[in-house]
Amino acid sequence: MSKSVRILIALAAVVAMATPALAEFTLGGYFRTQGYLQNIRTVNAGGGLAGQDDSDTMSVIDQRFRAKLGYTLNDYVSFVYYGEVDTTWGSAGKAFAEDSAGDTHSHGGGGMVGADGVNIETKNIFVDFKIPDANSNLRLGIQGIKDSFDGVVFFNDMAAINLSGKVGVLDYSLIYSKWSEGDDAFKWDDTDFYGVDVSHKYGDYAKAGVAVYYYDNNSDNGFGATTDFAKNAMNEGPNLDAELWWAGLYGDYRFGNLGLQGWILYQDGEVLNGTTGKDVDSQAWAASVKGNMVVQNGDLGLRYMYFSPDDDEDDLDRFFMSHGNYEFTGENLSIFLVDAFVNNVNKNRFAIYDSVEGGYGLHGLVFSGNFKNLPMDTYAGFGAGAFFAADDNPDGAAKREGSTLGYEIAGKIGKKFADKFDVSLRGAYAILGDFYDKTALDKDGADPDDVWTTTLMVNVPF
Repeated sequence: MSKSVRILIALAAVVAMATPALAEFTLGGYFRTQGYLQNIRTVNAGGGLAGQDDSDTMSVIDQRFRAKLGYTLNDYVSFVYYGEVDTTWGSAGKAFAEDSAGDTHSHGGGGMVGADGVNIETKNIFVDFKIPDANSNLRLGIQGIKDSFDGVVFFNDMAAINLSGKVGVLDYSLIYSKWSEGDDAFKWDDTDFYGVDVSHKYGDYAKAGVAVYYYDNNSDNGFGATTDFAKNAMNEGPNLDAELWWAGLYGDYRFGNLGLQGWILYQDGEVLNGTTGKDVDSQAWAASVKGNMVVQNGDLGLRYMYFSPDDDEDDLDRFFMSHGNYEFTGENLSIFLVDAFVNNVNKNRFAIYDSVEGGYGLHGLVFSGNFKNLPMDTYAGFGAGAFFAADDNPDGAAKREGSTLGYEIAGKIGKKFADKFDVSLRGAYAILGDFYDKTALDKDGADPDDVWTTTLMVNVPF
């Protein structure tokens, strides 16, 4: 027997012995590249309309790769690592990457000629423990968690303990998360989050639940990614020192080809007013209901949403939302709400940032549809929304010229090649209403122009 044959036999034996162990691994994720062309200028990554006119156009190619590696140790214990690489084409890599202040860093980028980005991020890393004989699961580590209210309180990755399972006829979830350690580990300047969610399924046709969340912020990091009521316009001020509670009911009922989902949520607590340096009360409530209908090759949906305005000039009675800025992603809108596929480009969400978080509340109505298995292995979808401030002259915010934020119409069409190479085109156009009139948002001093966005995407899941 030749030496090469003996080597091949030995390698085959090693592979054969390793195969059972390799079978415990799972790998999934996606590769996604999106080319944007739009005339939208936003306040920051969390959205909001900035200075706007037709001459403002942006074109950018944004790329994201995510890989989720799972390993099952035994029947009770498993481990997950979820990594991400974000690359905006043309962005600098290594030490050439600069932040908004002009400071250089030794990571990120990699989209400029020559590539060489140092940009692997950890999105999730956690261990799952199926508690023997308890019908419960403990997830410990950095993980993605979403509330039961379309993400209006939180929908984000976070370091957390999540105990979930079933007790009798009830499903439950208990959450603790450390959102911020603060500036000093020896000071009481942390931000902690707690959640309790209990629900019950009535056969295959209905579900009802109740959830309570508690947010305790003793730091100076603000409530969410977009709004920090503890600071003044110069970004100066005392710590937020907020204590907020949310309590809500939610339900889902289906009969035949029809379905109805909805929720109502109340917020109560105290926050620090950065202008006065005093603790003030904060009460607000929100609700949403959506009806949907299964049709040939797809479904249609009609959603109404409401958020109360801030009608108290002394308190901050507005709805504080949402940690993650990723609410109502299933409506196919990408200007007044959030595009479900957005990577690193700003999230727009004008209705939420400008109206709800601005203290004006919101009435919103969205008609949407999704269709799959169309001829030539194509799919399509649409969204049409109308948005109005609940109060254009609330006591807690400056008067606007009117209550109409605007109207948005959006659509998408896509095709899968070789079952996995998914190419789609999305577009949206928004007519801005009198809510934005005389707000000096237009660079020429006039009212802001209408806004539009188009996106060509290649998405390859695996």
